[in-house]
Amino acid sequence: MGRLEEINQGSMIRATQLPKGVFVVADSRHFADLEQIRSGLVLCDCAIDDGLPTAQLMGARIVVIEVDPSSRNSLERVDRLRTDFPNVPVVAGLADVDIATTRQLLRRGVKDIVALPFAVDELATAIVDAAEQIEPQATGDTQLAPFIAVLKSIGGSGATTIATHLAADMAEALGEGSRACIIDLDLQSGDAASYIGANPKRTLADLLEADGRLDDELLRSVASHSDSPNVDVISAPLDIMPIEAIEFDTLMQVVKLARRQYDLVIVDLPASFTNWSLSTVFAADQTLLVGTLSIPSLRHAKRQLEFLISMGLSRETIQVVLNRIEKKLFKTISVSDAAEALKHPILATVSEEGALPRTAQDQGVLITSIQKRSKFMKDINELADRLMEKLAEE
Repeated sequence: MGRLEEINQGSMIRATQLPKGVFVVADSRHFADLEQIRSGLVLCDCAIDDGLPTAQLMGARIVVIEVDPSSRNSLERVDRLRTDFPNVPVVAGLADVDIATTRQLLRRGVKDIVALPFAVDELATAIVDAAEQIEPQATGDTQLAPFIAVLKSIGGSGATTIATHLAADMAEALGEGSRACIIDLDLQSGDAASYIGANPKRTLADLLEADGRLDDELLRSVASHSDSPNVDVISAPLDIMPIEAIEFDTLMQVVKLARRQYDLVIVDLPASFTNWSLSTVFAADQTLLVGTLSIPSLRHAKRQLEFLISMGLSRETIQVVLNRIEKKLFKTISVSDAAEALKHPILATVSEEGALPRTAQDQGVLITSIQKRSKFMKDINELADRLMEKLAEE
């Protein structure tokens, strides 16, 4: 009889059958339900309104956490748990399990959901299933690199231009020998590789279709060097793919491999939300929403912000950047007007540089290869500094 079959027999459950390092974060009133396996668990008494007991969870290999979807604090604890312990599977305990809440938690990276009060056999099965999903590499002390998602309010907002230059600037700021990786997830119109002079022989599609062959060596063979000496790029597929063609779990395996090999990972997302792109935003340390001061761009940016926040994404992880800002004395719309309309602070603005960005893109180089000093690069430097501060705060 296998471990799973044994555990599924509630009357035969023993604490010794559970994997080591299982932490349960819940109100103490639920602990009485766990008496049969209590000695095999680490119990953290934590009410719904309490903060995440991060210090207590340092040795966790699996976390079971009580979740109340009506509590913003409770949902933010799940996000914090996924951010601080990205390799630790999470099982959520819910008093009322419904499809909408289940989908929301799965998008947040939760591996399984069990009912409250705890049923020992159900919980034990979920724990064993979660243990089987732990990657061997995840048991080490490898530090994952910062992971930034770049969203565009509308097509043509210059998000890819900002992503490519930001990657180079932040990699340089991280110190000598540091490297960044850009993953172009704009499946149907991604141009990140051509913008920075990469000539990929293989693309993201090779990684997504690798199945069991996905490893560090394959990722290195797909990542192409660029005009910048400290930036590699995983190119969008050469052939147009259906927008829903990506499996989120496979994509996260690609991202994790990149985060282990590089010092910074930036993903360039399409303008339209899909299940996997929304989940990618939730998985990122920070999300840049790039727009302009035009009415269409601001309208779409506001809708995107409201949608992300309504889905439970922490407002503090969304950073708005306004691109192509003209230094005019009189403007129809000002940056302060935009912040008021969006009801969200503007992290940074990037100056209009006329034909310079297009000239650089046509040549497949960064702007610094054509012109060492520019308003654009000065603003990118400031954006990089502010973003580094945000990452440090986390």
